[in-house]
Amino acid sequence: MAVISESEQFGTKVEAIAPRIGIDWSPYTNDGPVTFHFEKITTQSDGTVLERTFLGVLPARISELLARDYTVKHPVTGEESVEPGWKLMAMIKAATDTVYANNITGGLTLLLDGE
Repeated sequence: MAVISESEQFGTKVEAIAPRIGIDWSPYTNDGPVTFHFEKITTQSDGTVLERTFLGVLPARISELLARDYTVKHPVTGEESVEPGWKLMAMIKAATDTVYANNITGGLTLLLDGE
């Protein structure tokens, strides 16, 4: 989340978040569009949400996102590390494979187009 502003006096924080991210990946080109649906969220120090406002949709290309490095922060320790963008794609693919495998072995029947 990108902090827009913070007020110690009022105990509030305003951040830009993307609660919805659309990825349209082409396995043929290994590229495609990504859309980030941004909202502005205002919270109190205890985490209570005071306001959520839709800001807009920002586009990107998978190839552009994979070509750069990212500074990521561990959610518990706060330790920062710089990671290459290709790990983003690798993690999404690994999560996709896991969800598919867990649901197929669990007896889920996939609905195919036209059925």
